[in-house]
Amino acid sequence: MKAEAYKQKESLSLSLKRKRIPIIILLFILLGLGAFSGILTAQDRKLSVAPVNKAFLEYLSNQLKVLHYTAEGHPLGLIPGPRDLSYLKNLSAGRSRQIDLPVSYDLRTMNKLTPVRNQGSCGSCWAFATYGSLESFLMPVEPRDFSEEHLINNHGFDYEPCYGGTLDMAIAYLARWSGPVNETDDPYVSGNGLSAVKHVHEVMGIPPRSGPLDNNLIKEAVMNYGAVYTDMVWDDSSYNSTNKTYYNPGNTGGGHAVAIVGWDDNFEAAKFSSAPEGNGAFIVKNSWGSSWGDHGYFYVSYYDAYFGRGGILGVVKAENPGKYLVNYQYDPLGWITSLGYGQDTAWMANVFQAQSGLPLEAVGFYTSSTENYYEIYIYVGVAQGQPRSGELKSTKSGSINSPGYFTVELDNPVALTAGQYFSVVLKLRTVGYNYPIPAEGRIEGYSSSAASNPGMCLISVDGTGWDALTDYFDYDICLKAFAGLTPIYPPINLRLSQLENNFIFFKENINRLSWAANPANGTNIVSHKIYRKANNESTYSLLATVDGTRYTFDDRGLRNPGIYTYQVTVVDEYERESDPVTISASPLVPVKAEKTKSYRTKVAARNLSDSK
Repeated sequence: MKAEAYKQKESLSLSLKRKRIPIIILLFILLGLGAFSGILTAQDRKLSVAPVNKAFLEYLSNQLKVLHYTAEGHPLGLIPGPRDLSYLKNLSAGRSRQIDLPVSYDLRTMNKLTPVRNQGSCGSCWAFATYGSLESFLMPVEPRDFSEEHLINNHGFDYEPCYGGTLDMAIAYLARWSGPVNETDDPYVSGNGLSAVKHVHEVMGIPPRSGPLDNNLIKEAVMNYGAVYTDMVWDDSSYNSTNKTYYNPGNTGGGHAVAIVGWDDNFEAAKFSSAPEGNGAFIVKNSWGSSWGDHGYFYVSYYDAYFGRGGILGVVKAENPGKYLVNYQYDPLGWITSLGYGQDTAWMANVFQAQSGLPLEAVGFYTSSTENYYEIYIYVGVAQGQPRSGELKSTKSGSINSPGYFTVELDNPVALTAGQYFSVVLKLRTVGYNYPIPAEGRIEGYSSSAASNPGMCLISVDGTGWDALTDYFDYDICLKAFAGLTPIYPPINLRLSQLENNFIFFKENINRLSWAANPANGTNIVSHKIYRKANNESTYSLLATVDGTRYTFDDRGLRNPGIYTYQVTVVDEYERESDPVTISASPLVPVKAEKTKSYRTKVAARNLSDSK
């Protein structure tokens, strides 16, 4: 639905949804109180469902209370999700690390941000904040503009496009490879049926802030990765339009999602409408257009009662979509609830049937603590209901120090045969949280399109006795497996030499690049791409594409050949592009010039420009 049509249908949509609410509330209250725990026993351990977010229950009971627009008419769009994340405030591991951080930091000065967008009249702030983080992560090497329209139209949940959403909904859409797609393919009006141009392999979660000065993890993330997704409560009276500042001491308002792009520890408290307890502010990117605030940005006090204190803050990361070609999964709507046996460790497994002979390369799953330990086991030729039968082909163990969604590459890819059954077994410990099993399931009015896969998702308290999850709950386990081709590697032995052509009226400078094929590549290389940037430029531009059997390139007609840096990549038959290999021509230590006449006639016939 187009954004401008949303307001006309909003009241009708809400009234229809409210007719289903009483049963939903009862169900979630029972789940939240653990009424269904005790159904399943395994060595005297009972499976139970994690508590439900109280704000989500309140939202279901009276959706009309949700504020979709500010008093001044600005759109919001953040709504509560079903997962209760309040426990994270008590998990302090790693939060108080003593590290040296600058007093101020601003991604706007570092070419790490894409332009400010405008969500119009649509409740899509969560989509803009998600891509605000992802696009920033890819900058400055890869400037992108992803389609928020495609995300809000294809998220798969029960909400209409402009009704609102959450970071969890965005992660589900991205993790199942529905997106992101390019803005040019689906501009902010409507569209469908497009392939993802990136694969989101990680969403690193940051626990909610425990207090006004609990900011180090956010600051580290901004410095290391780029903009950080966060939520807030918007109240018009808390905004100072003169100084472009915001401080909400505890007023009620509407949910809003934005992106943190920097901070200033000395930002004066006097610049806010009501003075907070101390100085300090985050620099925040909004989605209300560049004419709002400070060219689309504003400053939020460290002492704000809600900013970054509700749900998980997130850094969204993505990689080349050609790395993995098959996504084995049963959880297209992602992490909706969690299960556990009353302890912080549990075993889970998904059994899949191989779609092709592509080898298994990686496993994706969610973590719910600030300290997580995993063990991964891959079996082939497994029997029904016995995920650890068959032949053990690969193992991997490690730790992850934040909540979120993560992809773990296997040390040894597992060969598969089309049609055979294989299992992904995961032992997961989520320190301090007794519901380690992430699950997807149906919630009427939220995720009603979720469908379980009986007998394919299994759980265990100890990794020996296994039970099908659908025998007890109509859920699936959020555990994915990725198959792909052998990795693609950049060329080797990249060299740069400087050549000269001395003509009667001018001298032509040439940077000659040469390289060799990488013997580690197992697929056919169809082309090489050459990128270039000058010393005063922050990003590389595509200079040329040459055939895969060619291993030299001349960058001709240069006035100052020593100011350039080059990158060369390979592209294979599956349109996968490798990471680049880089070389620079230093003006301080120039490469010895070689004179050549081989191109003299051809070059003299051209009107050489020095625009390069």
